[in-house]
Amino acid sequence: MVKVTVYITAYNYGKYIKQAIDSVLNQKFDDWELLIINDGSTDNTKDVLSAYEEYDRMRIVHQVNKGLSVSNNIALRASNGDYIMRLDGDDYLDENALLVLSNILDTNEEIGLAYPDYYKVDKDGEILEIIRRKKIGEEVELLDLPAHGACTMIRKECLLSIGGYDEQFKCQDGYDLWIKFLKRYKPYNVNIPLFYYRQHADSMTKNYSKILRTRKEIKRSYVENHLNDEIPRVLAVIPAVKGSNVFPEIALKDILGRPLIWYTLSQVRRTHMLDRVIITSDDDKIIDYVKKSFPEFKTIQRPHEIARPHTRIDPTISHLLETLEEKDGYKPEAVMLLFINSPLRRKMHIEKAIDTMTIYNLDSVVSVCEELAYCYQHKRKGLVPIQKKRDLRLERKAIYKENGAIFLTKTENVRSDKLLGERLGHIIMLPEESIKIESKFSFWQVEKILEQWRPLNIHTQ
Repeated sequence: MVKVTVYITAYNYGKYIKQAIDSVLNQKFDDWELLIINDGSTDNTKDVLSAYEEYDRMRIVHQVNKGLSVSNNIALRASNGDYIMRLDGDDYLDENALLVLSNILDTNEEIGLAYPDYYKVDKDGEILEIIRRKKIGEEVELLDLPAHGACTMIRKECLLSIGGYDEQFKCQDGYDLWIKFLKRYKPYNVNIPLFYYRQHADSMTKNYSKILRTRKEIKRSYVENHLNDEIPRVLAVIPAVKGSNVFPEIALKDILGRPLIWYTLSQVRRTHMLDRVIITSDDDKIIDYVKKSFPEFKTIQRPHEIARPHTRIDPTISHLLETLEEKDGYKPEAVMLLFINSPLRRKMHIEKAIDTMTIYNLDSVVSVCEELAYCYQHKRKGLVPIQKKRDLRLERKAIYKENGAIFLTKTENVRSDKLLGERLGHIIMLPEESIKIESKFSFWQVEKILEQWRPLNIHTQ
């Protein structure tokens, strides 16, 4: 038996894996074993590993390519340590990583996993920035930002008790683990950078669209298997007023042979997670179109006094809730606002928002787009950067820009005259999905994106 099992998964990381292995050999902590899984590499990985075959505390497995999650479970079954940690073949550890993280687990029995801050480095190992995570319990209570999948030390018994890794997911293993883990165990983070996370052309994290889609699938799977009875009854409200600063009758404005409102209604039609759908409008043409093309949805005439341009949406939602309760005795647990000027929002975003609310027991969820550029505020002496240093990125300084595609909130918030509650979660949408029609230029952008999506049937996903 050993205290810590470190395992390295490698697929075509021959030019990096020596540094990963040596970073384990050079640890100040000595009670470890190392498993290396060569997952069907076709480069020189096998040749590099041959130099380590005689090391007593090292086992090397060569296998046909099985993917990350399968390899994770192979390592879990083969491990002898009380604690287990994955190290990717292109990353490497600080010499104190095992010492610090194992000490946290040794001295805190209630903690099931521990994770550190880290350095982002380029392909040559030059430090790009330090990623500092929020301190659990002091800086953050809502734990909807997971630990890094690699270089997180976990009690093996905890990992086994939640079933290990789900092999249906080809990436984002750490996200799947985090959701399952939080329901039963406590995490802990140490604000010391203890590993080096390499960014290069072959890095899996470069495919952001795949990451977001996989996270959506992970959430959907978890809710279906564990929280199906806790999904709130959601009323979808789709406001469609006659007036617009962009076009006089924008809801029925043609985009590639379909009226604008169709792009929202067609996605709503495809999901089973909305309890009821209401289209509210002050325009008889819009109501007639919905009744004819989407007869399964209910329409409610929106009083003119709350349908004027720039009128707040809160009175409309309150009016709908009062009308539904009075006429049908219907009381939804949550309300989702879906504005028709966000036509690139899809079924998967709607479902992801509801699953996010369910998993984290949130008061509200909004859709956002990450702002990666350096941003400024205008103050007394001119522009002041929001991010104080370019070489240190604090997680708490990350900027999320509301894109207006989805507002999901518990009904009690609306009854308390507020749109969003205190426990506010989010779903991330890509920039190309986040365009809101607010001008003729943004209308043109949406039209061009839909032209590219149409041959790929992306809008039907």
